[in-house]
Formats: sequence, structure tokens, C-alpha cells
Amino acid sequence: MESDEASSRNLAKLRERLQDLRGRSGLSMQQLRLRAGLGRTTLSQALNHGPTHPSWGTVAAIAKAFGVGPKVLDELHDLWKDSRPPQPPSVVAVDRTGADVHQQLIANVGPQALEVHRAVLAVPDPGGYPFLTPYMPRRHDDEIRTHLAPALSGGESVLVMLTGDSATGKTRALFEALADLAPHRRLLRPSGSSDLLQLLLRALFDPGTVLWLNEAQRFFYGHDAEQAAAELRQRLVTTPGLVAVGTLWTDPYWEELARPGRTGDPHGQVRGLLDCSAARRVMVPDHFSDAELIQWHTMAQAAEVDGDRRLADALRAGAADGLVVQHLSGGPALLAAYQSGPGSHFSHVEHAVVTAALDARHLGHRSPLPAGLLADAAAGALHPRRRPSDEAWADGVLKALNTGERDDGRRTDIRHTLTAMHRPLTRSGEALYEPADYLVQHVRPQHKDRAGTPSVWHALLAHTRDADDLVELATTARDHGYLTQAVRLWHKAVLVGHPTCAHALAELLDDDKDPQAHGSVWAARHTPLHDPDGVRLLVEVLAETGRHTAMTALIRRMPENHVDCDDAESVAHLLIRLRAAGQDVAAARLATRAAKVGDATDAGASVDLLETLRTLGLDEAYHVIAGRTAREADTSDMAFTPALLSELNAYNPTAASILAVRAAASIDIGDTTDVWLLLDALREEGLHEAITVLLRRQPEKHVDLYDPEAVAWLVNVLDQLDQTEAVHTLFDRGATTFADISDPDAVSLLLRTLLAHQRDAEFTALATRAAEETDISDPALLAELIEFLHQFDMEAEITTLLDRDVAARTDVRDPESVGQLITLLDEMGMDEAVALLAHRAASDTDVTDPDGAAWLLESLEEVGQVEAARQVFSRIPARDVDEAPVTAPVGRWGFDLDGTPAGRWTWDTLGLS
Repeated sequence: MESDEASSRNLAKLRERLQDLRGRSGLSMQQLRLRAGLGRTTLSQALNHGPTHPSWGTVAAIAKAFGVGPKVLDELHDLWKDSRPPQPPSVVAVDRTGADVHQQLIANVGPQALEVHRAVLAVPDPGGYPFLTPYMPRRHDDEIRTHLAPALSGGESVLVMLTGDSATGKTRALFEALADLAPHRRLLRPSGSSDLLQLLLRALFDPGTVLWLNEAQRFFYGHDAEQAAAELRQRLVTTPGLVAVGTLWTDPYWEELARPGRTGDPHGQVRGLLDCSAARRVMVPDHFSDAELIQWHTMAQAAEVDGDRRLADALRAGAADGLVVQHLSGGPALLAAYQSGPGSHFSHVEHAVVTAALDARHLGHRSPLPAGLLADAAAGALHPRRRPSDEAWADGVLKALNTGERDDGRRTDIRHTLTAMHRPLTRSGEALYEPADYLVQHVRPQHKDRAGTPSVWHALLAHTRDADDLVELATTARDHGYLTQAVRLWHKAVLVGHPTCAHALAELLDDDKDPQAHGSVWAARHTPLHDPDGVRLLVEVLAETGRHTAMTALIRRMPENHVDCDDAESVAHLLIRLRAAGQDVAAARLATRAAKVGDATDAGASVDLLETLRTLGLDEAYHVIAGRTAREADTSDMAFTPALLSELNAYNPTAASILAVRAAASIDIGDTTDVWLLLDALREEGLHEAITVLLRRQPEKHVDLYDPEAVAWLVNVLDQLDQTEAVHTLFDRGATTFADISDPDAVSLLLRTLLAHQRDAEFTALATRAAEETDISDPALLAELIEFLHQFDMEAEITTLLDRDVAARTDVRDPESVGQLITLLDEMGMDEAVALLAHRAASDTDVTDPDGAAWLLESLEEVGQVEAARQVFSRIPARDVDEAPVTAPVGRWGFDLDGTPAGRWTWDTLGLS
């Protein structure tokens, strides 16, 4: 373990030295790639935080590109030798079949390899069944196929993300859909965020593949997750025909990752991915509807005739709680076995190991857990008389929990199937373990305030190596008042190269805990300097706490020469913080360097940098970067190109004109959305030359007519530019014939546009198409369309729409949307449809959201559906009314790991320098 830590520290030093040399050379990443002759992935792995160790050939190529002499080359070689990780005594294959996991066809990948839960066996039962039980498609299966089909046919790319509780059938649903729709595509299965990033940077994700992100929290947390999410989003929104699928628990992962962000949001890029135009969320219910229960019963009877009792057993087990799918995989039985305590299903030692794994996961260790960590944590928690005396005791216990069989033949699993622990396949061959996900999710509420035993914390400090895990654990320790443990964990995270956590360490070390400022100075001297966000956060803390000695130590390292300038937005924030801290010289140097070598292709980030340079009065740097963005900015990014045009037009009109003409000449003339966004921006800025260039390309003859909303907005812009003939040409091409009518809201907008232009025939034709073909699954959008048609007395079209059995077929899971549709149908006198919709909502609507459930209850009561309202109310889960646990306030020195108040301590007494 000590050798692992030394390797990590030396790898961080090697990367810091390489970043230092890059800063001195003034080379951009693109220039460095060209000079070194290296791929982007190889270069990124060598320079940036991450687990991949660069080869000496890579380091030497980078050094040669910097033009270093023999002395520096020898120094780098010594650092490289010292940073090499110790070799494991044995290495196991990642895939026991010997196949490349990145190239396997979907048809050749079995369900077990994709982590589909095996159905538990009935007791007594001889077994011998197929791995998979018969499958019952449900509403979400139709949604999955609807989202996948266009992308698999070369259309717009898609990320289908299934959310729900553990063991509700999310992974099985994806497996079934891909096996049916894309059996001959290659399946890409990264193991974590770093692996995903490498896969994307190497351009392995292409239209001939499917990206598999099961248990997507593995990819969406940690420092590499943000870059991976940004790369994936960029690929999805710019390249057609890409397909990615994944699963996430609703609580806590989806709710945490999708929550609206804030400045410095650690999940901003992941949130952007989940919210981008390519992302589709599919919610998987945790229980069956009445109709689905009947269908399952029929299917179970047929299987039982053939001797397979698994479906019938799950149905009987789920009769009381409705969790049929969960019982099929054995989740509730495993939870009950764990909750029965030590000495029952699990021995005292086994139970202690499982508890240690759950505690480690809940405290913030998201990576798979080393065997040594589990052994140390469990041994310390056991009573001495129950503590095994055999030094190798953990091997047998972990094997029993992982395989389900003890050495004496007795079982630890649930009916020969579901185990409490499993061992993921790793490239290193190291023995790593994870607790069953059903236990992780369902034991979490009982452990949400559990601070962890002292032995768990000691084991986590001793065995955790992942920098992101260390930071998460340090944050948890601080929140529980374990301040010295937090300091030790953050200290270790800095040593292994975490780029942004030094500020948290410095912030905790106030004048009482660090009277000589040795700790803050240590943080300033050891924090990596390549990440502008990490430097900014540390500068902010040191300035606000008056740590002048530490600030001097940091500035002496000249971070302005080392930070990666390719992230213009982060550089902008750092410039603001340096100026606020009185570090004008460093800010000016950074501005000059960023203007010359920073990435000027990102339109949105360039806007941030330009605004900052202008506000700070750094005019020379402003005009340098303005000229570069005019020539280099990616004009295909219409999310930010309009804002960039506005900024440049106000303060550097020449650059704005150059950028505008470039954009007008190069824009995809068939992309309706991009065309109207650019044309509208050019109109607002009065960039007439570029408007002429774009209109000469005759977008009205080339734009795609599929998106009715984009067509309507383009017509609006053409109207404002007095392009009447172009508008008529656009309509005459058949905008109503080719428009996608799946989105009622977009259809309504185009209908209004047609009406405003007195295109009565097209108006009627589109309204008729919408009534006959529009997607009726979303009750809120359906209500908007019905209301729109009603405004124009289009009763025949409304009748056509409702005759499609809307009340029986629309999705009733969202209570607010259902309530809106019920109210509207009642106002229109559709009593039969109201009654049917209310009956369905009473049993099938998701009532976990209190506000949505309250909205539905009010709607049902208003329309007189009292019985349905009572049923909905009876299904609403009781709220947690328990107040936050009353704990002793965290004193100045925090708590010891046993929960007692800690005595006075300082950085110097911890012996960490």
C-alpha cells in the first residue's frame, strides 16, 4: 500500500513537471500534439489527473516537443521510473472469453455479462432453468424502442437513460430492446469514467456501435466524469446515428445529477448531457398496474406448466407489497436476510463485512472496494472474541459472499442465485468487491445519518487510492465533525493529484488549527496547477482568510504559466479571482498567455473570456482573442454563436463581421434550427453583409421541413427581413406535409404561423394530420393541442383525436399532466373519457411527488371523481416527519472517531507535512 501511495505521489509530480514545461513553452494542446506526434487521448492521459500511467516513450516525445536538454530529460526519466505502479502478482483477463469487450457484437454478449439480474430459484427446486425468464413487455419498453429506432436508422443520435429503483427491470429492458433492434452492432462497455473518456477521445464510439452505460453513476461522478460527459454530449448532438443507453437509480443519482446547478457545480457537464437534445429519460415503475398483474399471471401459469416456477413464486411473494420484479431477482429476500442481523442468515463475520461495504459506499467510496479495506473495517468492528484469528480469514469470507457458497457447502446467497457481494472484472486483476445494489439502495435510508465506525474510517484512510473517492470521503468526514480525518483525507487526495481539493483543506485549517500557516502553505506548494478551477478556488480561500504567506507561496509557483488555457470559461473565472486578490501581474500574464495559446474554438467559453477581459480592462488580450475567435470559433455551435456575435459586434465590429460571414457561408443550410438562430442573430446585430451571404444560399429551398417549431421560427425571421417570396417558397414546399406531428406543442406553433399567413388550406390539413397522427402519450401536450383546436372551433378534429382512445392510451404516470388533461376534458363535457382517465390514474399514477399528487387530487375532486381521488390519496406514501437528528454541535476541534469531542489539535500535531 505504501508503494501504491508513493507511485501516485510521484505520478502527480511527473505530471506537474510536464505541465510546468508546457507552460514555459507556450504551446497550445494542438501545437503540442503536432510536435510530439501523439494522439489526443495519449497526450491527455500523460498530462492530466487520472489513473493511466504514461509510457516512457510518451513522456520522452512530450519532452522533445518542449525542446528540453539532457539534464531535464534525466529528471523526467527519474520521475517516470518512481511513478510506475507496483505490478500485481497475477493478472486475470478482463473478459474470460478472451474477446475484446469493446468490439463484441450485441448478439454475442450474454445477459449475465451485462449485469441483468438472474431470477432466484424456488425452494425446493432442482434448478436447471435458462438464465432469463420469459419477458413481459411494458409501456416503458415501447418508449425505449420508439427512442432507439430513429438513431439506429441513421437519424438523430440518442442517449436513452432508464431511471427507477434497484431491481425493477431497467437493465433487462435495455438488453431486450438491443437484442431485438441491434443484434449486429458492436457494444462498447467502458468500466468507469476514465475508460469512457478514453473511448470517446479515441473515437471508438461511432454509428456502428452502441454505448452501454449500465449503473451510470460509475461514469457520472468524479473529475473525469465531467470531461467524459462533455465529450459524449458533443458527439451526440453533432453526429447522427449514435446510440447510447444507460440506467440510473432515481434516488439518489438522477435527483442529484439532474437538480438545477449553481456556480462551480461539480455535475454541470453531466447535467448538460442528461438535459441535452439527444437525451431521453424513460421511467421504469417499481410496481405493476392491474392489467400488468393479470398479464404476468397468465405468463407465470404458462411457465409453470413447463416446470418453471420462478414467475409464479415472484407473483406470490409480491402479492402484499406489489414488488413482483424485485422479488423475481431476490432483492427483498436479501434485504430481509441482512436485516435479520448477524448470526442468522449471515455469520457475525460475514455480516460485519457486508456492513463495512455498505458503510464505505454510503460514506462516499464509490469505486469498487479492496479486500484489505473490507477486512480491516470488519475486523475492527467485531467483538474481540468473534474476530477471526486466521490472518487470511477475509479470503474465505469474501469468497463465500461473492460466490454464495461457504467452504463447508452451506450457502450465503438467496436461493442459489443472489449474492450479497460481487467481484467486478478489472484490468489490473486486483480483488475488488461491491455490495449488492439492492442492499445499497434500501439500507441507505437506515444509514443516512450513520457516521461510520472508527475501524471503517481507519480502513478508508489506509486503503483508498482514488482521488475522487478521497475527496468525497473527506467531505463526509467534515460534515460529521471528524475534522482531523477530513484533513488527512484531503491531504492524501492532494498527494495523489486531485486538482481541485486543496482549497477545502485550506478552508478547514483556520487560525486555531493552523496557527503557523504551515498547512495552508503546504496546500499552496503541493496543489496541482494545471486546473484553473483548482487554482481559483485556492486563491479565493487564501485571499478571504488573509493567508498571505500561503498566497505568496502559491504565486511564486507562477500558476499563470501552468494552468490549462484550453478551458476559456475557467480561465475567465480565475482572472477575476486573481484580480480580486490583488494579483494584477499574475492576472495580466495569464490573460496574455490565454489570448495567445488558449482554445478559441468554443464559442460559449470565448464569450465568458471576452467579457472578463473587457471588464478587467485587459484590452490588448481582448483584441487578440477577439481576432482569434473570429477566425477559429466553431460556427456550427448555434447555442452560443449568437452571443459571441453580440459581444464582438459591440466591442470589435471587424471581428464580428469576419465571424458572421464565416458562419453564414459555412452553416448547414439544411438545418432549420441553426439557420433561423443565425439569421435572427445577424438581423439583431445589423450584420447585413452576412445576411446577404446567407440569403443568397436560399435557405427556404433547402431547410429540412421536419421540425414544425423550427419552420415556424424561420418564417418569423424571414418576415422581419421582408422576405415574403422566401416565406411562400417555404410553405409551397409542403411544410405541412413533411412536418413531424409527434409534438403537439410544436404543431400548435406552426398552426398559428399558418393562420397568420392566411394559409387556410395548409392550416386545415395540418390540424387534420395532428388529430389523426400526433403522439398522444403526453397528456399535458395533448391537452394543449385539444385546447388550441377548441379555440378555432375545430370540433371535428377534436373528435378524431379523442376517437383514438386517448383516455385509455395516454401515459398517466405524471400526476400533474394527467390532472391538466382531466380538467380540460371535463370542461368539454367528455364525461366518459374523464371517468376512464380518472380510473387509470387512481391505480397507475406516480404519487411519490407530493406536489404532483396534490395537483391530481385537486383535479379529481373538481370534476367529481371522488372515489378515484380516495384511491390516489391511499397510495401516497407517508412523508418522513422525523426531524433531523439532534446531534451535539461540532465544536472548534470536531469529534474523535468514537464520537467524543476532540481535544485541541493543529496541522503541526498531525505530522502531515
